[in-house]
Amino acid sequence: GGSVCDEIKYLSNARLLDVSGESVPAEPYAMEVASRRIEALGPQSQLPCPGGAEEYDLRGMKLMPGMIDCHDHLAIQEGSMVQRAAIPPSLAVLKTAETLRDTLLGGFTSIRDAGGVDLGIKLAVEQGLIPGPRLKISVNLLSQFGGHNDHTEPAGIDSDFPRLPGVPSGICDGPDACRQKTREMIRAGADWIKICTTGGVGTPIGGPLIRQFSLEEVRAIVDTAHAAGKPVMSHAYGGEGVAICLEAGVDCIEHGAALDDDLIEQMVRQGTWLVPTFTVLRKIVEIGEQEPCPIPEYIPRKARALLDQQVVSFQKALAAGVNKAMGTDAGGFGHGQNASELAYLVAAGMTPMQALVATTSMGAQCMGLGPEVGVLREGMLADLLAVDGDPLQDVGMLQDRSRMRLIVKDGEIVKDTL
Repeated sequence: GGSVCDEIKYLSNARLLDVSGESVPAEPYAMEVASRRIEALGPQSQLPCPGGAEEYDLRGMKLMPGMIDCHDHLAIQEGSMVQRAAIPPSLAVLKTAETLRDTLLGGFTSIRDAGGVDLGIKLAVEQGLIPGPRLKISVNLLSQFGGHNDHTEPAGIDSDFPRLPGVPSGICDGPDACRQKTREMIRAGADWIKICTTGGVGTPIGGPLIRQFSLEEVRAIVDTAHAAGKPVMSHAYGGEGVAICLEAGVDCIEHGAALDDDLIEQMVRQGTWLVPTFTVLRKIVEIGEQEPCPIPEYIPRKARALLDQQVVSFQKALAAGVNKAMGTDAGGFGHGQNASELAYLVAAGMTPMQALVATTSMGAQCMGLGPEVGVLREGMLADLLAVDGDPLQDVGMLQDRSRMRLIVKDGEIVKDTL
């Protein structure tokens, strides 16, 4: 407590993995971390260890920024409806805390939660009550009556449970109700407003390309959110549901697995972000192969139909230069395995460097953390990883936690197995 060696951490013999896409210096680098930030970074020959600093020898390691997932649902509990019905909300809070810790130990220091995490969880991380990634939250998804986030089952019950205490319903219809619901989410602590303008593979009525909400409704939401300084992200696979988002000025398209050339061109022109989320469809297809299948048969069927389309759409967006950030949408399909998305991005046509950029500096820009995290530079918050191996040779190695030898978030050591 309070001694000098607590305050300055000196990382030596580091091989930098620079995600700005520039060439990486061959010589070993050193870094000083103090009061949450990267205080100094340079060739080791020019940056000797300050007196009293705690030294971490990173010989043989790559030093890289903490990873960022721009689309997760950290509060969604895994399991069938019956299993989830047995989880009281207070237990859901504690299970969410466990998920946050597990996600952080996977090397993810920032997460944009696309629905489910409430303000209390975010504050618990900020106040140091629980370990977890830094969070931007959307609280709950705005959806039309009977839309993608309306979980009213044929029996008349709402299957969206357990819900954390600070999460209001997201169902709204008509511009006035949409405006009020947007303000309600902002009041509940939303950093981002999340909307659904198409169905999804989990939507029983209509599929992923059926438009939801009208242009007038989306305009009311975007106008209200932007007036409050909050950006808007939309669950949208393609077609008219993406077109109305772009016309209304939505900031970020989630999934976008069926984008045509005109939509892609408009996204480039407007600087709209794309978060492709390969993981979720692949996980659903895997679950669909289980016997007996624990989810309705139409869900894996719709997911399989989208998979090939998603790769083609992604490659077009990549070639056109759409702003891309990494997101998994893994949520209730398996927490803590966020790094698997990088291998899917590479399989779909990105270079390992592009996948790492999407998971660090571009993720930070997309989330609105660009000036603070995502690259290793003096003055930035110290969110960083020392990994045993070279992700540029094999991004899959980032899924192996034993190779995450040092995890630092906000200048604090989260994991140290050096």
